[in-house]
This record gives sequence, C-alpha cells and structure tokens, in this order.
Amino acid sequence: MSRIDFLTFLMLPTFLGLLAWYFGVELAPEVFSVSISVFSIFSALLFSAQVAMYGVFRSDRKATGDAILEADAQQEAQDARELLREVNANVSYLIFVSCLAVTTFLIFFAAPIPCQIEAGLLIAIYCHFLLTVAMVLKRAHEIFDSEYAKPLRFNKHDDPRA
Repeated sequence: MSRIDFLTFLMLPTFLGLLAWYFGVELAPEVFSVSISVFSIFSALLFSAQVAMYGVFRSDRKATGDAILEADAQQEAQDARELLREVNANVSYLIFVSCLAVTTFLIFFAAPIPCQIEAGLLIAIYCHFLLTVAMVLKRAHEIFDSEYAKPLRFNKHDDPRA
C-alpha cells in the first residue's frame, strides 16, 4: 500500500468526518434509514459482482497452436488473474464495509448518540466507501476492457458456414 493510497482512502474520509464533527453538521433522522437501505442493497450487488468476476476468471482460454500467441495469451491471462484477485479482495472489503455501515447506522437510528458524532462517522464511511468503489470500478474496467479487446477466434467446426 502506498502513502498516497493511505492518504486518499483513509485519511481523506477521516479528515472530512472530523470537519463535519467540528462544524457541528446535523443530519435529518431519515438519513440513517436511507443509508441502511443503500448499504444493504450495495452489499447484495457487490456479492453479485463477485460471482460475475468469478465467471470471467473461469472463462475458457482457447489454444491457438501458435507458441508465440499462446505465450502472450498466457501472460495476459496471468495479468488478468492478478487484477481479478485484487478486485476480489476489494469487493470483499466493500461487502464488509457495507455490513459494518448497516450495523453502525442501525445503532445511530436506535441509540441517542450526539448528532455531530453521527454526522462525522456517516460522512467518513460514505467517503471511504465511494473512493473504494471508484477504485474497484477502475480495476474492473481494465479487466473487462482487456477481455473485450481480444479478437474473436472461431474454429472451423464452430463456423456454421463451414
């Protein structure tokens, strides 16, 4: 993990949350019930995305019969696999953050906690979550873009005109 990642993904949300706390930002009570819904939906969608990524990982690689092309394809597959492992770790982390956020917002909804603390934590959690989602989207885009950029190869027996 680089320093810039640490500052961006942990310190920036913490800083924004502390600013909200310092300036006494207050939120409407319905913010927590909406947040519970948002993070519950996101956790289900993220789990579905994880399953879809596994499908990409399991996709068959066709042998071409050309040693050079197969070596290139093998390196591309290894690069995609490493990127998929990173995205999987990030998605798993986001699912955990979603569950943690739902639990936190349920507590805020039910317990009398000072509004400034609630607002600061809510802003920090949302900011951290959105930054991490942006990183996952960037990595997922790289994976899918590399898959879409590959030329289509058909075997003669797959071609209905043959």
